[in-house]
Amino acid sequence: MYLQSLAIFACVNMIAVAGLVLLTGYTGIFSIGHAGFMAVGAYAAVISFKYLAVPFLPAIIAGGFVAVLISVIIGYPALRSMMAGDAFAIVMLGFVSVVRISITNIKPVFNASFGISDIPRLSTMSVVLAFTILSVWFMRNFLKSHYGKNCIAIQQQETAAEMVGINVLKTKLIALMISAFYAGVAGGLFSFFATYLAPTNFSEAKSDDLLAAVVLGGINTLSGPLLAAAILVVLPEFLRFLAIWRLVFYGAAFVVIMQFKPEGLMGYREISFKWVGRLYGKVRGKARD
Repeated sequence: MYLQSLAIFACVNMIAVAGLVLLTGYTGIFSIGHAGFMAVGAYAAVISFKYLAVPFLPAIIAGGFVAVLISVIIGYPALRSMMAGDAFAIVMLGFVSVVRISITNIKPVFNASFGISDIPRLSTMSVVLAFTILSVWFMRNFLKSHYGKNCIAIQQQETAAEMVGINVLKTKLIALMISAFYAGVAGGLFSFFATYLAPTNFSEAKSDDLLAAVVLGGINTLSGPLLAAAILVVLPEFLRFLAIWRLVFYGAAFVVIMQFKPEGLMGYREISFKWVGRLYGKVRGKARD
């Protein structure tokens, strides 16, 4: 059960990170407040299920769409005013703080800082794994599509992308909306496994975890951040005695990677298993000889 719990938490993180890969790794928009979208999706899913009698799976999807709605409300004015880099990151940092503090002070339904308990454990390993596979598959196809190429163009040279006819505002907003949807779904799946939901589950440190996976994994790669997301869930369990030094480790890792490998550990490269096919072909050829 313990290993299964780690696997489920790793999958939840991978879903959220897959969305952040599109926004930060491919579009170049840094977000240090993505835990806010996870919180919105989690509370929307649980409230829909417990108080509005929405079935489990539709409730998870509904949580994702509520996160999308919030992303438009927050992101459209910021992106329209050409906020980028540090400015947008600060907006997102303020966003996650506003979400957490607001939930903490809403007593009806949200139960303020006490949180929502007695949530049924419906996020089984098979359900979470299915969501993870579908999320990664969709993101992989999106990144290879025309829209994904537009995101890369904006990241590489925004002015040039606009000159060749790419709608920069629309592309950035779509990336933010998809990223928020992924985070909202991840938050909903998390809440239906943890069986307890509180504002402290989605603090600024959670946003740091997600961003750390993207930065460590590398830009313009999907498999690198996903692998990093899984490692950042499992590694603290083996290094519990260093738990209070986690943020120090992240900061040091950021400095080292930015100095020696600014594109990340697997920047511009994907994990490939083609070597397995080649090895199988060689072994089969030798067996025939």
